[in-house]
Amino acid sequence: MVAAKIQLLMAIGVALSVVQAGPVDNSNGGNKPVLSNKAICTTPQCVLTAAGILEDMDPTADPCQDFSKFTCGGFDEKHEIPSDGSSIGPFNILSASNKRVLRYIVDASLGKSPKAAPGDVAAQNNIKKFQDLFASCMDEASILKAGRKPLVDEVQKIIQAFPASASPANKAVLSKTLGQITKLGIRPSTFINLSVGSDPSNPLSNVLAVNEDGLGLGSSEDYKDEELVKLYRDTAAAMFQVVFGEEDVAKRTQPLAPKDIKKEWVDAAKAVVDFEIQLAGIATPRDDLWDPIKSNNPRTIEQLATLTPSIDWTVLIQEVLPEGVKNSRPVLVSSVSYLTKLDPILQKTPAKTLQHYFSWLVIQNLANHLGKPYTQPLDAYNSVLNGIPANVKVDRWKPCVSVVSDNLGQMAGHYFVEQTFKGNSRKEVMSIIENVLGSYGKSFPTLAWLDKTTREGAMKKLKAIVQLVGYSTDAPDVASSKALDEYYKGYTVAANDYFGNQLKYSVWSAFDTFRQLPLPVNKNTMGMVPSTVNAYYSPSSNSINFPAGILQLPFFNVENPEYVNYGSMGVVGGHEIGHAFDNSGRHYDAIGRIQNWWTNSTSKAFDERAQCYVNQYGNFTIKGPGNKDYNLDGQLTLGENLADNGGIKMSFRVWQSRAKSDPNGKKIKNYKLPGLDKYTPEQLFFISYGRLWCNKMRPEALLNLVRTNPHSPAKWRINGVAQNSPDFAKAFKCKAGSPMNPAKKCEVW
Repeated sequence: MVAAKIQLLMAIGVALSVVQAGPVDNSNGGNKPVLSNKAICTTPQCVLTAAGILEDMDPTADPCQDFSKFTCGGFDEKHEIPSDGSSIGPFNILSASNKRVLRYIVDASLGKSPKAAPGDVAAQNNIKKFQDLFASCMDEASILKAGRKPLVDEVQKIIQAFPASASPANKAVLSKTLGQITKLGIRPSTFINLSVGSDPSNPLSNVLAVNEDGLGLGSSEDYKDEELVKLYRDTAAAMFQVVFGEEDVAKRTQPLAPKDIKKEWVDAAKAVVDFEIQLAGIATPRDDLWDPIKSNNPRTIEQLATLTPSIDWTVLIQEVLPEGVKNSRPVLVSSVSYLTKLDPILQKTPAKTLQHYFSWLVIQNLANHLGKPYTQPLDAYNSVLNGIPANVKVDRWKPCVSVVSDNLGQMAGHYFVEQTFKGNSRKEVMSIIENVLGSYGKSFPTLAWLDKTTREGAMKKLKAIVQLVGYSTDAPDVASSKALDEYYKGYTVAANDYFGNQLKYSVWSAFDTFRQLPLPVNKNTMGMVPSTVNAYYSPSSNSINFPAGILQLPFFNVENPEYVNYGSMGVVGGHEIGHAFDNSGRHYDAIGRIQNWWTNSTSKAFDERAQCYVNQYGNFTIKGPGNKDYNLDGQLTLGENLADNGGIKMSFRVWQSRAKSDPNGKKIKNYKLPGLDKYTPEQLFFISYGRLWCNKMRPEALLNLVRTNPHSPAKWRINGVAQNSPDFAKAFKCKAGSPMNPAKKCEVW
């Protein structure tokens, strides 16, 4: 591997010695050099892209045996998981790069923060607000001086509102307390999670929804892991001691030991976890919760009272909704079964247990805003879950940048976009997405299993997809300082009160959510902040969303040849479009309404084809802790696998069509990259896709991903797609029956 890579690096070195003066422009009318598709591009950007691809590859591996190793063998060899992280991959690396950009924006001490124009009061307010938030997070001395009191005060409010007793709780008091905790905006919330979202039957209107929640562990399945449950219970007991104990743990020289924890808090923790185990026992299967049909159960307040009479739903909803906001419509229930089974548990649970449970929810959510001595038990717990040593030193600015991104990400994103998303990048990305949309449109008529009625529905939905690229254009308009100032005016920040800033944000965010109830849904709002390295599809608004944070190398660069951009950003776009037609998204129509636009026969044909993916991915395995094999959950990951496989097919086909229409590269740039001219453009398309998912992950984190995440692990996102793609097999000339070209392939779209 090393020798082969050295030869290619030498080729790149030669290219560097003859770098062109400027970027290439293969568009009509450009004054810059035009390269044919047979020429090698030697601009700095082309050299950088080529070097990145080469460094990630293992050219000695056989792509037909293991495409993941061929594409990412070099990445695995070169990169180590950071001591403070659970994984390393392009998403992590780009996220870290974006954080560094944000740091210079939000950290006034570095002297490179943006300056507001004279008289621009809105910009002045915005800059001061996110700089004060960052400063409050960096001020560890003030955080430590505040001690545990800020958290104790919040927990005491719950205790005072909800008196302890050996009997079940008073109905009105329970309901009011549930509302009180809901208004804190914490997650996990209580066993009743109220939220506001678009109405499945009328997606332009908002509706109140109730979902099951309240589990401190990642999923109901985790409560079957006795070792994990014990760790969780011990952590809760230790945190009760930290908050309620007579001793201030900041004055200790050693961490709390089991002997230091009073029996009172050991018993309280046991009661809390036993209660959560009961909740886990009635949890709705995840597949049903994610099924938009099964989870769409509108119920009136009277019907809710029948399902769970231990809760006064009128009191709960009145407590949660802001003054002047009324609920006049049925509430959307994700699981009728859960609410029904919840009532007997509430009827037999002592109020004392619920008081401890509510206290634990607040502690679990807010303790991390305290100084380090008070978070030690939680830090130790999280280190076990993620495989990260608890004593790892993390540069304080990193979590503080994340705080600004979480709380004021749209505001800081205004300046992030100015610095990173320049020129015609937005136009180029939108062009790629439009072309991939067209590829889906051309493919639908070729699918024999898709009958005329359903095909017409699919085409109608495809044409109605809303594209949001870069940033939100409304609520808030990220491009407007004035709009951002107005949007965040309800959230106040103090430079010397970190805990208060965090609490005020979660309360403000919850308030902002519930005040939306009577307002129309805004489809121009992007749910991710501009610096996010991710993308998503929203079924209720039928929109695809691509923040500026992901529209950078290795995902996109305006100067890359198209086979690279379509193999990366084109596939990401195709993936998100594919979610409109996956096992969940297909139940929504063109305007985002849950409505069946499928004939019975076509729906059955879809399920049969989709089952192929369930079986295929369910047979893939990962190595978890102790080098033990664990199978993927093919049903859990079905939607993402459908999107991966459909997205790469559509992006490849449209790129191939464009390349064939301009073989000499007069208009469409598909020039060669230095050091990689031995590979065809078709091969480099798939290599560009594969390297997006190069990833090393700690076994503990990998197991957690397999148990809870709808995305397949990186290796199988690469190899699973390769196995199902005839285009891949043709590009690499893989023999029939080879590992990456099996006889049986799965295909839906």
